[in-house]
Amino acid sequence: MRDAIADFQDKIAHGSSDDAKASFKSCAAIIDRTAQKGVIHRNQAARRKSRLHVMLKAKTA
Repeated sequence: MRDAIADFQDKIAHGSSDDAKASFKSCAAIIDRTAQKGVIHRNQAARRKSRLHVMLKAKTA
């Protein structure tokens, strides 16, 4: 999960917005899977996805 988040943040900083969107989708899926398995709480998963989505919106705007 941390690797996916780091990859997403790298795409935000240095990649195109299309790359960032694709990376966000895969990162969100990984976060959801992690929460489903009980590694993190579902509220923490929602919070992480929300923060990543805010970064994505700032990149595309």
